Amino acid sequence: MQNIFEILKQSETTLAENKIEEAKLDAEVLLCGVLNIKRSELFLLRNKQLTLSEYKLYQNYIQRRIKREPLSYILEKSEFMGLNFFVNRNVLIPRQETEILVEEVIKNIKQNNNLKTLLDVGTGSGCIPISICKYCDISSVAVDISVSALEIAKQNAISNGVENKIVFKKSDMFNNISEKFDIITSNPPYVTEQEFKTVQKELLFEPKNALVASDDGLFFYKIIADNLSKFLNVDGVAFFELNSNISKQIKAVFENKGYKNITIIKDYAGLDRVLVIKNG
Repeated sequence: MQNIFEILKQSETTLAENKIEEAKLDAEVLLCGVLNIKRSELFLLRNKQLTLSEYKLYQNYIQRRIKREPLSYILEKSEFMGLNFFVNRNVLIPRQETEILVEEVIKNIKQNNNLKTLLDVGTGSGCIPISICKYCDISSVAVDISVSALEIAKQNAISNGVENKIVFKKSDMFNNISEKFDIITSNPPYVTEQEFKTVQKELLFEPKNALVASDDGLFFYKIIADNLSKFLNVDGVAFFELNSNISKQIKAVFENKGYKNITIIKDYAGLDRVLVIKNG
């Protein structure tokens, strides 16, 4: 059997021939997943041979990647805010852009000792409340309509050591919520049906109901705007991820409900990414 170096080169070529943009990186990351090692360790093992079971698993991973399945689903893990999260096709893959929202929340908590409770709406993998609870002294309620997503979020809370700080509830948006919170966060579905027609093939593996929103992407923002004052404490703060293509329309949804203290935070590419609303 070929050694690791030869297998890697062959896999890189195969991925490149199938128009996978980061062919070399993907080939290496997938092999590291098989061997459960860091990329920095691969070079030291270049002359090593894989066992038959390792080789078969790696070839399975390569074939899945050729079909455009995201690396995070193949390996069932994703890194977010320096933490490791289990993911599968029941939840969205955590994204770097969402880290901007989390960082903004953490900054606000450190500036205001009165922010002690958090509600995360549509929690998915739980990456938002888990990260905030990991780095801050705060308690959280996290809700999702998907029981499968909630099970994954609970698993991630345990693996990151914050299970005692978060209560997970099945809820269609705010339907199963009765109390008020100092902070409300959400990364709601916001891709329009028109946008979804042109997305990368990798996105088609992710749950469509966690990505796409009707009413030209505004459906869930309108629900949030209708309910925000009922569940956000006076002097509380809300943080919502934005579809940068319709950020002005999203902001208008909240302005039309009487919210005045609204700020938009841009992402690393200079695009509108997080809407911040201060209540009072």
